[in-house]
Amino acid sequence: MSLRVGIYGGSGYAGSELVRLLAAHPKVGLLEVASRGYAGRAFAEVYPHISYGGDFVSPEEIEASGLDVAFVAYGHRESAEAVRELLGAGVGLVVDLSADFRLPGVEMYREWYGDHPAPELFGEAHYGLPEVFGAAGGRLIANPGCYPTAAILALAPVIRRVGGRVSSVTINALSGVSGAGARPSVKTHFVSVNENANAYGVLQGKTNHRHTPEIRAMLQRVGGCPEITFIPHLIPASRGEYETITVEFDGAVPQADEVLGWYAEDYKSWRFVQARSEVPEMSHVTQTNRARLSAANDERAGKLILFATIDNLLKGASGAAVQNMNLALEYPEDMGLEHLA
Repeated sequence: MSLRVGIYGGSGYAGSELVRLLAAHPKVGLLEVASRGYAGRAFAEVYPHISYGGDFVSPEEIEASGLDVAFVAYGHRESAEAVRELLGAGVGLVVDLSADFRLPGVEMYREWYGDHPAPELFGEAHYGLPEVFGAAGGRLIANPGCYPTAAILALAPVIRRVGGRVSSVTINALSGVSGAGARPSVKTHFVSVNENANAYGVLQGKTNHRHTPEIRAMLQRVGGCPEITFIPHLIPASRGEYETITVEFDGAVPQADEVLGWYAEDYKSWRFVQARSEVPEMSHVTQTNRARLSAANDERAGKLILFATIDNLLKGASGAAVQNMNLALEYPEDMGLEHLA
């Protein structure tokens, strides 16, 4: 069976990566790419490095009722209404790349984002991190955020086994500029980013980045977690993400070799998560759908240090979205992604 697939928001960084992956996917027969800003222009005119011969169309030009799968790559609070319309039109599977359906409750969403545009769909969404929560079922998948993907993959095996002894978690995260999206701003201008680094998500002397509740809520599902401190940083790189996570314990601290064994046990059946004793580098995963993990002990301070790195546009967004589609439709998880493993 050839799939009929629509991408809504196909001109952004995540959307264009979806086009690159799905245009070569062996099960995709028809691919339509919507963009309000570029409707009517050839896709190759905007992204000449991607092999896709179609044109951008407006969202209204796509006959949603004829789609098997839709990917929504709009911004937060923009996606939910589009998701509702697509499901109402009978699309069999919708994968949402925004944060609109990631959190476990409407009240938590309101606290961090404002009123939810489609609260009646909130309970339908399945959180799409299969290595931790299994393959998503149903008709709506909430693709995880890029920072939460790396953090949860690193922390979940630890929380699952010794979460009751964890007293604090601090996540220092670095991201390339593409994580801020394709729409330019003063903070993401080349002159602002080049030869620079800065922490963000810190307002009025308090850290309150929107990925914080997502990380904690998913770790609560695994086995409980204290409040976490999450501080993201923008670095002068196009793509890639690196997290150094400090875990403090009440009582005995797990040894790094033990944690690596937990990673091997939990992720042995999954294609894209790799754990090694060597500390990973961001260059090991850029342009791939891999997550690289490692662990170390700070014997002097009595703390466990975890390391996680991914490509924010692939394992942190579009690659994960295709992986989620594959699993939901009972294809091999790496179909169309084999070259990114």
